[in-house]
Amino acid sequence: MGKKRVSMRQIAKECGCSLATVSYALNHSGQAKISSATRLRIIETAKRLNYSPRKAARSRPARAAILVSSVPGQGPGRRAALMDLAGELTEQLARRDIPAVVLELEGLAEQWGQVQKLSPGVLFMLDRGSGGVAHLDPPCVQPIIFVDSDNDDPLYYKVLPDYPSLIHRASELLGEPNPFLMLEGVRSGGLLKTMTAATPPQDVYLHLGRDMGPFLEARRDRKGVVVGDLLAVEVCRRFPPENLAVISALDCPELFPPELTVLSVPNRARAAAAVEIAMDLMSLDYDSARSHRVLLGSEG
Repeated sequence: MGKKRVSMRQIAKECGCSLATVSYALNHSGQAKISSATRLRIIETAKRLNYSPRKAARSRPARAAILVSSVPGQGPGRRAALMDLAGELTEQLARRDIPAVVLELEGLAEQWGQVQKLSPGVLFMLDRGSGGVAHLDPPCVQPIIFVDSDNDDPLYYKVLPDYPSLIHRASELLGEPNPFLMLEGVRSGGLLKTMTAATPPQDVYLHLGRDMGPFLEARRDRKGVVVGDLLAVEVCRRFPPENLAVISALDCPELFPPELTVLSVPNRARAAAAVEIAMDLMSLDYDSARSHRVLLGSEG
């Protein structure tokens, strides 16, 4: 005799909640306000019990929304990288016949109504923290994947380069134990903390429109790591490229002089990982023991 299918009723009993609550949580419905903690508990219980949605419930999302953050003073390099990432996500989703809408947002809460009018089945948030999501009205019930972002919320998956390992590898390739670090402006505080964890504050330059000349001049006899393709192009005009390494996203090696050390984590790879996770979440076909932080290494 085959193994009996696990029902929503069994999940409700296990979680100590109503059948309706389980249905709303597993179907990403907004008809009822369910806390993030309850939603997470139901999803993880369903996975632990090997719950399998019926075929009709496994339909792919009708539309995806890709939300691109912007910050005051954000340079063209960071915006170019994020819009390229949004384009890669759009292309990856199109291969699965899922249309995507890209929106540039400054304030998520203020523009949430605009997002909800799209009725997206899944959200990709680029360079944004999770702090404001819990307070959205109406609440967000769709799966969210944060890309090029970082946070400690276990409800959400994050896809980002393994910046600490990449910076350490760049340090080894340069033969510089304590390289300085130059970054494009980012909105996600968690991401900025992850990027700069191993570098003294005085050796971190955040590119938000101010002149980088004095920072570079004070470090003329040292070596450094740059995060951001267009920022690296600009820095190479002012600093010996053989003393620099770049963590690249745009997959355009022709941008750089041959002396520059390049560690490539292309947006193509970031998008592919994020879309794969989104599809797994929609179908509950994922490993609940897997870390919710998906860290990517360099190619090649």
